[in-house]
Amino acid sequence: MKRALLCLIPIFFVIINSSKAQKQKNDHQVDTEFFIPIEKSNLYTRVIGNSEKPIIIVLHGGPGAFSVDHEFFRDVFEKDYLVVYFDQRGGGKSDECKDKSMLTTDQFVKDLDDVVAYIKDKYPNKKINLLGTSWGGTYGFLYLIKHQEKINSFISSSGFADSPQRNFALIQHERKLASELLKNTNDTIKKKRYEAILTKLSEIEKNGFKDFFKDMNVLRFEFPKDLGFDVYWAQPELEAKKAKLLKDPAFYARIKYTPEILEKAIAKLEYINEVFMNTESYNNLNITDEIAVIKKPVLVLQGEFDYAIGVEQGKTIFNALKNIPKKDKELLYIKNASHNVPFEAPEIYNSAMKAFFKKHN
Repeated sequence: MKRALLCLIPIFFVIINSSKAQKQKNDHQVDTEFFIPIEKSNLYTRVIGNSEKPIIIVLHGGPGAFSVDHEFFRDVFEKDYLVVYFDQRGGGKSDECKDKSMLTTDQFVKDLDDVVAYIKDKYPNKKINLLGTSWGGTYGFLYLIKHQEKINSFISSSGFADSPQRNFALIQHERKLASELLKNTNDTIKKKRYEAILTKLSEIEKNGFKDFFKDMNVLRFEFPKDLGFDVYWAQPELEAKKAKLLKDPAFYARIKYTPEILEKAIAKLEYINEVFMNTESYNNLNITDEIAVIKKPVLVLQGEFDYAIGVEQGKTIFNALKNIPKKDKELLYIKNASHNVPFEAPEIYNSAMKAFFKKHN
C-alpha cells in the first residue's frame, strides 16, 4: 500500500503543478473593452490575448471601417500576443465624426500616436507591433514615417504606398479587358457598352482623381460586372462564405456586435470613406520616397490578383523600403488570391504572419 502511495505522489504533484500552470496561464488571458480618449473624440478599443506577451495593434481597412479582425486572428495571435483592436476615428463603435477637418491622414496619425501611448502606459515594458490591412497597411506606413522608434515591427497586408499607381493600374486593367472584349464581339449592344466604358475610363484618368468617390465605385463595382472580373476576389465563389458569416449569430457574439450596430457602422463607413475619396490629396497620396526612412522589420503581403491596390503595389513598397536590412524585410505574393486574402488563402496568410512576428519578437 505504501509503495502504491509513493508511486502516486509524483503524479499528484504533476497534476497540482500542471493545474497551477494552467491557472497562471488563464490569469494572463484578457478580454476587455474601453475607450481611448483622443482629440475631440474617443476610440472604441478591445484588447484580447495574453497580457504577459508582446503587443500587436491591429489597423483595420477603410478609411472609415471598423475592426472585426478578432474573427480572423483569434486562433492565430491571441494566445501568444496581446492583441489590440480599435475602431479608427468616426468608425464602428467609436464616436461619430462629421467634422471633415478631422478626417485627414495627418489627424489619423496623431490618433494612432495617442493609441500607442495609451496602450504603452496601460501595458508597460512590452514590444509594440503593428498589423495593418488594406488602408490599415497604408496607415501603418504613415505612422512609421513619423514614429518608427515606438514600434518593433510591422506587417502591411494589401496596403498601398502609391495611390495614383493603384488607380491607374485598375484603369489600365479595365481598358485592356474592354478593348479585347470590344474586338471579339459582334453584339451591337455590348460594343456600345465597351465603348462607353473606354470613354469613361479616359475621363476618370484625366480628372486628377478629384471627387473620386463616385468614380471609385464605378471602377471597382460597376465596370467589373461587364468586364468579367472581380476587383476584390480571385476566387469569387468564396464570397458566399463571407456572406454566410455575416448571417451567423455566433459571429456577432464573437465580435460583440449586433446586425443593428453593424448597419450603423456601415453608414458611418460610407460617410468617412466618401470624405477621404473626395479629397484630392488622399487620392494622390504617394509616400514611396518617405518610407525609405523606415528601418524597422516589415513584411509586405499581397494577393497576386489584387486589383484593388494594383498587382505591382507590393513590389513598389518593398523596393521603396531601402534602409531596412535584407534579413528584416520580406515580400510575399499569395497565389490565387486578391484583396480578401484571409478568406482565399488563410493558411499561407496566417503562417507568414506568425513566422514574421515570432522572428522579431
